[in-house]
Amino acid sequence: MDKIKIVRLLEDCNILIGDFYEHGKASECYVGVTFIQDDGFTWDTIVPYVNRRAGLFLETEEELVAYLKSIKPFFKESSMQTWRTKEREEWENSKADVTKEFFFAMLTFKPVTEFPPNDNPARRIQDIKDAGYTVATIHHYRDRKSARILLPIPKSAEMGYETFTPQFKARVIRLFNGVNAYENKPTTPKGLIPDHKFSEVRWDKNTKAENPMDMADDEVIQKFQLLDNQRNQQKREVCRNCFQTGKRGIIYGIPFFYEGGENWDDKIPAVGKIAEKGCVGCAWYDIERWRSELIKLLSDK
Repeated sequence: MDKIKIVRLLEDCNILIGDFYEHGKASECYVGVTFIQDDGFTWDTIVPYVNRRAGLFLETEEELVAYLKSIKPFFKESSMQTWRTKEREEWENSKADVTKEFFFAMLTFKPVTEFPPNDNPARRIQDIKDAGYTVATIHHYRDRKSARILLPIPKSAEMGYETFTPQFKARVIRLFNGVNAYENKPTTPKGLIPDHKFSEVRWDKNTKAENPMDMADDEVIQKFQLLDNQRNQQKREVCRNCFQTGKRGIIYGIPFFYEGGENWDDKIPAVGKIAEKGCVGCAWYDIERWRSELIKLLSDK
């Protein structure tokens, strides 16, 4: 991003640009922003402009400027207070007692470095993100601690990002007969998640697609597999590492690829729909096919 160009495009918008940040592990990018409202109310924050999990891909200065202009009204004093009150009331009725305390700690909309004692605080933050909230993560904020910032903008589902309806999720589980691809056995539906075979970390703004209930069965089976939450998180880490290092993932400790090798093919773009070709052959991309190809190989010997 060209900061000088962004500043020029934001001239007379009362939006000031600060530093740029990257959260390498999550493959997210942020920019420091100061929103100045017409009544003089000012708010400093950190805004993501690449958030693949939420489907946010701002690749040009013009796209970033348009996005900042669109979310500026959410940082009015009255809007922030209304959002805070509404979300607090919803969380008060939530049964997620542990996670809600983390959410309440961030309702200041300011950087938070200290959270309630918990064995897995990262999981609590991820639960909040998975619920559709925008949380910026800045490493080495103060005293080399990580800071989280909750942004008072509509949840990702309300912003039009991809979500699964309960009906669609149930349909995917039914089509796969409730079989966990990793375990290769039926699992309780409550513990299963429809997992995109093509990892979100390699999506771009043209890759995300809706998941309508009238999607053909063959397309559902081609696009998804079923995993439990633990394996879904594990796959996400594997795919993120592949995206960052070019080293494709393995499963069960077996370095077998039914197409390609251990390294990402440099001839294939890193992101976008065509990048899916580079995932084919990796165990995590399609665990069931990988298992079948490996069994076939062993049977031929």
